[in-house]
Amino acid sequence: MNRIAVGLLSAAVGGSLLLSAGTASAERTALSVRVDSVNPNPVVVENGRDTGVTIEVRTTEATRVELRLKPVSDRFRAQDVREPKIMHEGDLWRFSTSFDENDFEGRWLAIANAYDKDGRKVTDQVNFSVKQEQREKAETRLSSFRAGPQPVRKGRWVYFTGRLQVDDDRRWQGVEDEEVAIYFRSNDSNTWKWVASGDTERKGRFNARARALRSGEYRAVFEGNDELDESASRSAWVRVWRR
Repeated sequence: MNRIAVGLLSAAVGGSLLLSAGTASAERTALSVRVDSVNPNPVVVENGRDTGVTIEVRTTEATRVELRLKPVSDRFRAQDVREPKIMHEGDLWRFSTSFDENDFEGRWLAIANAYDKDGRKVTDQVNFSVKQEQREKAETRLSSFRAGPQPVRKGRWVYFTGRLQVDDDRRWQGVEDEEVAIYFRSNDSNTWKWVASGDTERKGRFNARARALRSGEYRAVFEGNDELDESASRSAWVRVWRR
């Protein structure tokens, strides 16, 4: 769960929340509480983004209300939270929070405890559910990757060019303003090491350069983001010769 209000609302993965508030209420003949709604239900978290949730609780004779949001799982314990975002209008108590990708996916309980001025307590609870939904990322590719000159003298520059493209309704379009990294692996190694980076420009073209130190192969790598999938180019081998 993300922090709200002044940044003090937080929970570990699947942790439960305790939200509390206090104010005077009108005189009533009996203390009562009812969790009126959880909106939305189910709570759908898309692609790691925060999803706001509002829980409404109706009471009579209550001077204080606590709301606990607890996943239906024995693996997680309750955590108390201070200064939640709360609105109180007569018998209506409205609690606001949010869920994110770190929260438990499955059934949750919203448990409301209401107290009167003498400390007496009544409880009500309802079920709701949380669903983690990952949006499918767009496919990308690194095309036309080249490294040169070939061969090159040790200590001189090796230049890299290529293009980052995205599959847009079965048509490959250039992607601008994204970083592409260049990695190198020498002939006697199994490890790829970063040597340079370049930003894509118009139609997805990028340029970069690195010093030639030894013979080996290079490749371009795009690490992806929230909307675009990662991709890697074919390898380009460059021979380095000494003086």
